[in-house]
Amino acid sequence: MYSEDKIAEMKQDDLKYHLHATSSITDMEAWGGPRIIAEAVDHIRVKSVEGKTYIDCGAGLWLNDVGFGRKELGEAARVQMEKLSYLQSFNGYSHPGVIELAKKVANMVPLDEAKIFFTSGGSESNDTAYKLARVYWYLKGQPQKNHIIGRTKAYHGVSYGAVSATSLPGFWDGFRPLVPNFEHIGHPHCYFCAWGKKEGNCSLECADALEQKILELGPHNVAAFTAEPIIGTGGAIVPPDRYYQKIKEICEEYDVLFIADEVICGFGRTGKMFGIEHWGVKPDIMMLAKGITSGYFPVGAVALSGEVYEPIHKFGTFKHGYTYSGHPVGCAVALRNLTIIEEENLVANAAEKGELLRSKIRELGLPCIGEVRGKGLMNAVQLVRDPDTHTIFDAKVGFANLVSMIAWENGLMLRPLIDDGLQLSPTLVITEADIDELVEKMAVSIKEAYRRII
Repeated sequence: MYSEDKIAEMKQDDLKYHLHATSSITDMEAWGGPRIIAEAVDHIRVKSVEGKTYIDCGAGLWLNDVGFGRKELGEAARVQMEKLSYLQSFNGYSHPGVIELAKKVANMVPLDEAKIFFTSGGSESNDTAYKLARVYWYLKGQPQKNHIIGRTKAYHGVSYGAVSATSLPGFWDGFRPLVPNFEHIGHPHCYFCAWGKKEGNCSLECADALEQKILELGPHNVAAFTAEPIIGTGGAIVPPDRYYQKIKEICEEYDVLFIADEVICGFGRTGKMFGIEHWGVKPDIMMLAKGITSGYFPVGAVALSGEVYEPIHKFGTFKHGYTYSGHPVGCAVALRNLTIIEEENLVANAAEKGELLRSKIRELGLPCIGEVRGKGLMNAVQLVRDPDTHTIFDAKVGFANLVSMIAWENGLMLRPLIDDGLQLSPTLVITEADIDELVEKMAVSIKEAYRRII
């Protein structure tokens, strides 16, 4: 495909000219350059410039619902580019595609009288949601009600508002001061319970932490609570039963908006159309992105309930927007992508294949696999030094990172998460045969990594 000289040139040019997103410069320099992917092979596999094929275990960054190489999406983009390549949504302008997409998404989300605002991706959607929460209370005559409460291990993006809600190691270092009045409570993870409780034998102290934080700040100062229904980059962490029901009750008691960050969870990845639907709770605001186009075009959105929209409606203008909000090509791609998800029953396939994937990993019986967690095709494998005590490896070992490096040698793109988790969120079109190959190669990689450190 590419000569050795050309590959070497590309890698050196990348190191010389390209500043990567959230990547270890030290690692890339040690490798002699980045791992360069040239093309997709099929819906789940890609090929490197060296000609080797890999299973993409993460669907890109959790987003490729319908798989690589969908000609329908390329055709939708081509047709729209020729018809109307761009139009802004500022100053009262609109176009048929954005109207159709807004209507479709509004009728999909579990919100009453939903309105849809479009962005270019997840970080913009998060910034928009937090501005909506604050302007909502401002327009209701309570401007002091502006604190946003998030959780530890949360990932909400990296623009300034979004990163202030994010709470993962390293994402604040060097970027302070952050946006003021973002607070955090502990995250719910029964396997590593911060409150020292056992699953099924607690009083949902993880949810009570929200009430305690609201009372600490004063309910009259708190605008909203924000949460990923299933924590994504922080470890694909599923909260316990009744957690969100209790969270919603607390929000209603203290007049606090509930914001669900569905950027990763949304559009079928968890085996429901939206992650929060596993708990039957209605948020006030939802952030959307990723699966809305399966990554074929950068589109994000925010859904707000009719109640949140009403004071904005009365005020007359939402002083916020992005150049590419409601981009015609993005809307065309999103509409075709959502049709594929529905026509091919990919939400149901995510639920079925996710359960199969988790069960096959558990059946491996490897001593360094602690928890296999997730819903649908949003999963993580927790690597541990001692499964009886839930003790992870020393951070200096970098066990999950070692596994991912060996997995690359074995034909897997396998992403390590913090605290020795492995991300498993393949495309929603994955087959049982694909799962068998993925699990086999992952098992070989984990065994080899374990052999090297023991």
